[in-house]
Amino acid sequence: MKLYRYLILATLLMLAFNSTSFAHALWIEAEPQGALGKSHAVKIFYGEYAENEFEKTNKWYSDVNTFLLWLVAPDGKKVQLSYSEAGDHYMATFIPNQEGVYILTTSHNAKEVDGGYIYQFNASAAVTVGKSKEVAQSVPGNELYLEPVKNSKGKSGIVKAYYKGQPAADITITVFGPAGWSKNFKTDKNGVLEIEPLWKGTYALEGFYTSRETGSHFNVAYEHIWRCATLRLDL
Repeated sequence: MKLYRYLILATLLMLAFNSTSFAHALWIEAEPQGALGKSHAVKIFYGEYAENEFEKTNKWYSDVNTFLLWLVAPDGKKVQLSYSEAGDHYMATFIPNQEGVYILTTSHNAKEVDGGYIYQFNASAAVTVGKSKEVAQSVPGNELYLEPVKNSKGKSGIVKAYYKGQPAADITITVFGPAGWSKNFKTDKNGVLEIEPLWKGTYALEGFYTSRETGSHFNVAYEHIWRCATLRLDL
């Protein structure tokens, strides 16, 4: 009987751990408009963006707080940014030196393998400087990546999902609206999702994809890779 109760308790604890840890995601937050020659602030959070619940940096899952932060300039140049700890997030800055769209990006495979799963956290943000809308032609190296795009008429609220550099159909994307509304969508055959904003404000997007893959990660066997990609859209 004691063993039975112990197994039930262990199962409940495991479910609680999974629900609180792996529902979380990495998020990059930056003002969508920047200015030439002026320092632009960047924040990196881990937690539930839509609920405004973020973990203290020393409580982040596994070694996620050792992520690398990259900046891709409009001309395609990619540089690593340093960052500093700030309680429940990390802070970074960069100074734009050309007009166009800068992409901030990070991708991190957590060191810990849990239940045969590797948990991969991807995040990105776009900052437009000046009037030019030029974006580097190369997609950042994130295995799962959400790209903000505009159609030929300049309409915003369109996202394209990439998996390993290729447009990805049937990617599940959860969209959180500024008024607490949320809904799951799937990208179309071209990897595109078009959002019809019901309210003005910030929309938080989380894309998910799980694949069955086998191998060894830090000398621990795994059978699946769970990937998450996040993006904020100011519409």
